[in-house]
Amino acid sequence: MSRPSRYFFHHQRGAALMVMLVIIVLGVAAVLVGSLNSTTVKISRDQTTINALARAKEALIGYAISYSDTHPLEPIPGYLPCPDITGGTSEGSSDTCGTVGANSMGRLPWKTLELPGIFDGQQDCLWYAVSGNYKNNPKYGGLMNWDTPAQLRVFDSNGNELQAGEVVAVIFSPGTPLSGNSDRSGTTAPVCGGNYTASAYLDNDTMHNINNADVSAARFIMPHEHRDASGNITLTTNDQFVFITRQDIWNTIQKRMAKQAKKCLDDYAADAANTAHKYPWAASMNDLTAYPSRTGTQNALFGRFPDVPSTIIGGGNGLTPSDINALSYRIQQVQAALDAYLANPSSTNMSTLRSKGDNLKDLARDPPYNQSSSDPARAAGILADNCTTTSCNTTNLQTLITAAVNDLSGTDGSMPTDWNSINACQQLISSPSWAHWRDLVYYQVADGFQPGKTGVCVSCLTITSTAPNPYSGTYHAAVAVSGKMQAGKARTGAAVSDATNYLEGVNSSGSTSLETYNNNDPAFAVVNDLVLCVNGTANCP
Repeated sequence: MSRPSRYFFHHQRGAALMVMLVIIVLGVAAVLVGSLNSTTVKISRDQTTINALARAKEALIGYAISYSDTHPLEPIPGYLPCPDITGGTSEGSSDTCGTVGANSMGRLPWKTLELPGIFDGQQDCLWYAVSGNYKNNPKYGGLMNWDTPAQLRVFDSNGNELQAGEVVAVIFSPGTPLSGNSDRSGTTAPVCGGNYTASAYLDNDTMHNINNADVSAARFIMPHEHRDASGNITLTTNDQFVFITRQDIWNTIQKRMAKQAKKCLDDYAADAANTAHKYPWAASMNDLTAYPSRTGTQNALFGRFPDVPSTIIGGGNGLTPSDINALSYRIQQVQAALDAYLANPSSTNMSTLRSKGDNLKDLARDPPYNQSSSDPARAAGILADNCTTTSCNTTNLQTLITAAVNDLSGTDGSMPTDWNSINACQQLISSPSWAHWRDLVYYQVADGFQPGKTGVCVSCLTITSTAPNPYSGTYHAAVAVSGKMQAGKARTGAAVSDATNYLEGVNSSGSTSLETYNNNDPAFAVVNDLVLCVNGTANCP
């Protein structure tokens, strides 16, 4: 009888162990499932936050780029909206924010951006800070271009600054409430919920002395934890954010403006009368004339894009006004003597013509004119000096005199004399934006395509560039737009006259070999100029 009892006892004990094992397995599985569910929820929430921040950033950049298109009475692009700082019935709308030039913080103005209310993974609406120089109301009033300073600063979780001098806006997901900023009650935001107290949503990192809620300090730090020597968490910052840089806004605007300048020149060269597809002179670097009167300078193949084109072909390659006047006076004397002789071909009038011709011949031959015997002023002097009462080709003499006058003060009659007849040029120069950007836009003409030439390159331009659209070939002209100002450069005062403060390397020297690189190319850190080829009717990407 004892054997069955022992068997029954062992059988019961084995069954109990099996039950306990099943319970343990089920418990472990429950923990794992709970952990997986928690992880899945966190991943889902994080992805919602990432998507919300990305969507807001894209909308803000689009707003800035298209600002002049959507605000006809404010035609300068680049401005960002003020935050929503009042809520209520205008929740989601951009407000007037602070004083001129002061940074501002509030909720993302989703309605102004033509978006529905954007919620992060914790079901909070996004917050937003904007640099005072970039907010649209009130505007700071200075030049608005890619040199306009940014005023916000962002730091990684270790307190290292990112993109110094570049951040113009920050979009925040405030994360779950932490100790010290948990009071998010209120009714001023009927769609988003909560209130407009930044410190109730954004964290204060006292270890790094960076308070994300303090827009006046304009310092913002990414989420992280501080731990003591034992590994215990002593402080948490859980605000997630993305930021917008000057480059995010201006790259697209800069490219669009450069293409407008290129189209202006292409259309100018394609004008029906301009059969040799030539281009006007560039403006001198020393021409600081206020908009809209900066004019192309004779013999300037390289310089700034002119407000007013010039096709002058006179002036003897850079003669001073007094030198031009002196030679013009001699030419006028020969013209007067020729007119007198034609009216009365006496020996006295012939003697006067020869004397005035000799004076012109000698002046044109010597410095600073240095004319050859085939140049019109000297050739006119030679012909007049050799005239006799029985042999004087007065018709040829008159032709040479006219050519000499045009050589000093004339224009290339085959080229348009202004931008007005070229629609693309008129739109570019008459745009209110042009006054803000014209110091940053440069232009170069290949020798042979300037006024007075035949439209055949003496030395064509080449451009070194990188994929996806590398340049290859030679070009008749080029537009170069300076990138953001590099360290050690200046663009105010006397520095405005120095191209090296605007363009990098060979681009600043008037060299026929130019270079341009994509933003992701390492060379872009050294040469950040945008260069576009110009070729009139020829192939040019």
